[in-house]
Amino acid sequence: MWTDEDDKVDEEIKYGKWYRYTAKTTLAEEYKVHPPVIWPHWSEGVPTKLRRKLGSDPFVHGTVHHRYVAYYVSVEFDWNAPVKLSLSENNYRSLPRNYRSELSGVYRIFSPNTTIDRSCGKDPTGTLYLGQAGSRGRSWSILRTRIMSIVKRGHHAISNWSYNKIAQQKFPWDSLAVQWAFTGKILDLKGESSAEALLAETWLLACYNDSYGEYPPWNQKG
Repeated sequence: MWTDEDDKVDEEIKYGKWYRYTAKTTLAEEYKVHPPVIWPHWSEGVPTKLRRKLGSDPFVHGTVHHRYVAYYVSVEFDWNAPVKLSLSENNYRSLPRNYRSELSGVYRIFSPNTTIDRSCGKDPTGTLYLGQAGSRGRSWSILRTRIMSIVKRGHHAISNWSYNKIAQQKFPWDSLAVQWAFTGKILDLKGESSAEALLAETWLLACYNDSYGEYPPWNQKG
């Protein structure tokens, strides 16, 4: 049945009609094509999505000349549930497996429900270390072996903790946990693939540094 509602003017943009845009509506239209950069502060929690504007260098591929192109790239993190290190020493079932989809990713060592003082604020996520694995195509550097090295206290961040009594007092072994997010590969404008884990780790560290003016405590190098 036809009603008065059907006689209302269609709000969609029609060809051949002039529209007046304000700064606000122009920005809204731009955001539809190029969403704003997503770069949250770590005080809001561990990031689940980062988005930045990048630019490609000019290059020649075959007979085609490519000019500089600005584009946006997003990285999403589907973090697994935290795994306590003390409970995983003799139980590896909760660790990543050897499936291709689980070979690469990023991980963080942290102390749950702990706020850590930083030089430019406080980190409520308790993050102590951020790392990545599976970016070099070597069986010993995949995410499973990297997480296992943490559990076995062979990871360099945990080794430093083992020789630091103050760190052990502040963060007892029973208080430490690890969690990870799987990543895949990305293609650049040349069609060449690279491990997304490298980009994901770089952005996580950069985001953390932008939030607190320094990297996580155990990422610092003396």
